[in-house]
Amino acid sequence: MPLPPLNREGELPEGVHHATMDEVLTQFGDSTPQRQAVTARLRRIYQLASATGKLTPLVISGSYVTTKPHPNDVDVRCCCTHRQGKKQCKKN
Repeated sequence: MPLPPLNREGELPEGVHHATMDEVLTQFGDSTPQRQAVTARLRRIYQLASATGKLTPLVISGSYVTTKPHPNDVDVRCCCTHRQGKKQCKKN
């Protein structure tokens, strides 16, 4: 399901929005050199978390998922399953 349009303030509407990493990167990843640098960090986090084979959702929030041209960072919460099948989330 594609991401919804941003509101007047340049933010996603309130709520949880499911998207692929490609959809997130297409919408937010490369409009300025600062966004490109932050996106490189997000890609690395995603690669490392995915390599565990236990990544369930990856939650992305903060100024990265807005129209702010110069986000300082990307707020990420990685959720992984344990051997017992329980989910645990860590904010990075």
